Amino acid sequence: MELSLRWALGREAVTSVLLGSSTVGQLDAALGIAQKAAREPLSDELLWEIDRVHMRNRLPIFSSTDVPAEWGGTGGIGEPIP
Repeated sequence: MELSLRWALGREAVTSVLLGSSTVGQLDAALGIAQKAAREPLSDELLWEIDRVHMRNRLPIFSSTDVPAEWGGTGGIGEPIP
C-alpha cells in the first residue's frame, strides 16, 4: 500500500487519492503514508524502475524486448522499450 499511495500522491496531475479503508487503523496507516510522501518523495531512480515495469507489462506486445529492428527500439506509441 505504501508504494502505491506514495506513487499516486507524487504525480503532479493527481489532486486527490481515494482510500478504501475499512478500519480506523487502516485510515491512520494511509494518513501516515501520505505525510511521509509529502516529506520524502520517491526517488527518480525508483520512479524510473516503476515506469519500466509498467512499460514492459501493460500490454502483451511490450512484455518482451525482442522486437523487430524496424521498430527502432520503441513500442507502438513511440515509448522506448527498456
